[in-house]
Amino acid sequence: MEPRITLTLSSVGQITIPRSVRQLLGLEKGAKLELEVDEQKKSLTLKRQPTFDEIMASIEATNKKFNTPKPDPRAKHMSVGEMSLEMSKEIEGDTWV
Repeated sequence: MEPRITLTLSSVGQITIPRSVRQLLGLEKGAKLELEVDEQKKSLTLKRQPTFDEIMASIEATNKKFNTPKPDPRAKHMSVGEMSLEMSKEIEGDTWV
């Protein structure tokens, strides 16, 4: 594949990414792309954003690498406010407060 491809801007400001490029990058309908604009160079750079599944796989790989235990699915989920309240209850019960 050529490193540079010429694209044409449509009347509504859209471009079409060629199928070969979409296949190479694994882009499917709904894929998220980041557009980086360089005003000095008058250039654009498109970067493919990872999918949710790719992010989760990366997190799992990192956890496995560092032997991080998986969270207990039975654990109670709390808001920050609830955590703060529970912590204040524990602190009030301590003798050093």
